[in-house]
Amino acid sequence: MNLALMYTTTFIIQFIIAMEMNFIGPLAPYLSEYFGIRDSQVILFNLGYSAVGILVPLFGVWADRYGNKRLISYSLLLFFTGSIISGFAPSALVFALGRILIGLGYFSLSGSLMSYVSEFIDYRHRGKASGILRTAFGIALLGSPLYTAFMTGHFGNLISIYLPVSILAAIAFIMLRRLPETEILEDSQLNIREFIAILRHPRTVKVLVSLFLVITAPVNMFNFLGIYLSSEFSLTQGQIGISYSLIAAGTVLGILAATLFSDRIGKLTFTRIAFTIMVFGLLPIPYVKSVLLIVILAFTFAFGLDGGWTSYQAFSSEIQPGKRGTFLGLFYTINAATVTLFSLIGPVLYDLGGLKLTTGVGVGSSLIALIILFRLSRIPA
Repeated sequence: MNLALMYTTTFIIQFIIAMEMNFIGPLAPYLSEYFGIRDSQVILFNLGYSAVGILVPLFGVWADRYGNKRLISYSLLLFFTGSIISGFAPSALVFALGRILIGLGYFSLSGSLMSYVSEFIDYRHRGKASGILRTAFGIALLGSPLYTAFMTGHFGNLISIYLPVSILAAIAFIMLRRLPETEILEDSQLNIREFIAILRHPRTVKVLVSLFLVITAPVNMFNFLGIYLSSEFSLTQGQIGISYSLIAAGTVLGILAATLFSDRIGKLTFTRIAFTIMVFGLLPIPYVKSVLLIVILAFTFAFGLDGGWTSYQAFSSEIQPGKRGTFLGLFYTINAATVTLFSLIGPVLYDLGGLKLTTGVGVGSSLIALIILFRLSRIPA
């Protein structure tokens, strides 16, 4: 097994799907003008993108039954096709359709990448493996706002943003062909009894509920922060891009901290600490009147969020080791369902109470998640 090739390939895939995922928030003011829609409606571009993620349990079963590598290959093709469609989109509707295909690729890849790596890496070292994938995620979040600001400023179209991402997807597809397939479980199938069996474990239910609650915070904050900075502080697209990149530096440092320390002090313990930091960073954001303070607080929020997520993902990979692909598929289905829900009601919340209301919902849900996490039992390493 060529571990260097495996890490490089999965790193590239994680990087490009995270780059695209982070396009919408910083680009919200630009997309609003580009397609002639209201600022708060830009989040609706996430609706179809995330809704298809509800199908991820099916992908998880396919990963167990036909192999993770095969599923990753098909998902990359979907991502590539969706990126080309979105880049050349002449209207908001076509752009949204392209993002549906991207969403199919994203949510399938998000679950299958960690599942694939987990087949070859021992649990004791899986925190570092998860850290490598999350590092790609963090670098993407760090560079994506600057990248989109540069491309829109110099070229003024979407194809300049999406074409490089499509090329990287094609390169990753070629590299993937040289990697081995995972163990195939021919008896794996999608049925209600299998999911009921997984959900019978109290610890499994706690993990999935806490996941929903944690994801609520970043969805309701980051999707509207660009609009807030534009409307309240009159920041330009370039300045918004710089702000998002500075905030994403917190993501990179959080991932690095999780990579270095989660295996040492315990994945669950590190998750609890990181998500606590996340809450303290989020709470004051809509009440401060300085862009610098907002960026510092959002930096702290991102540090806790992505440091905790990195460790929690590694922790959760051993919840159902016999059905890892299926469970991680369910794990990301909750992610998709959360994004879908708040893509629907988020614009209403923002129109009603602005960033104060959307972040308030995130703080409340995160506090409940922390209570669940502190009552969650450990998984022996």
